[in-house]
Amino acid sequence: MDKIHNLLYKYVQSINECNLEFAKEIWDSEDLISFIHPLGYEHSFEEIKEHFYLGTMDKLFSKRDLKIKNISIKFFGNTAFLEFSRDFYAVKKEDGVQIHTKGRETQLLILRNNEWKISNIHYSQEPNL
Repeated sequence: MDKIHNLLYKYVQSINECNLEFAKEIWDSEDLISFIHPLGYEHSFEEIKEHFYLGTMDKLFSKRDLKIKNISIKFFGNTAFLEFSRDFYAVKKEDGVQIHTKGRETQLLILRNNEWKISNIHYSQEPNL
């Protein structure tokens, strides 16, 4: 369980700091991976790096603060299924406007060489009611 919490910590830091080294450490490199998010659908680590980390997080925001809560973990052998809620606070580079979005996220993790790696993420924004 500690290894999954460490992976989630690195995931949050990879976004908040736009840290590509952390991102590379946490994503699976042996199989097909995917990331569905509000601005795209990425199918490889290279696409995730270029379109999500650099093209969205770094290009659009001068400051990022992702917070996750209500974490649920289910294990199925060498895979784990995570669900959690997220709050994302950011400052837009273009005009300095502060934003706050809420969402839900699911992650599919794979156990490789005794380390958990992200295989798939599906993120959706909570509806504005």
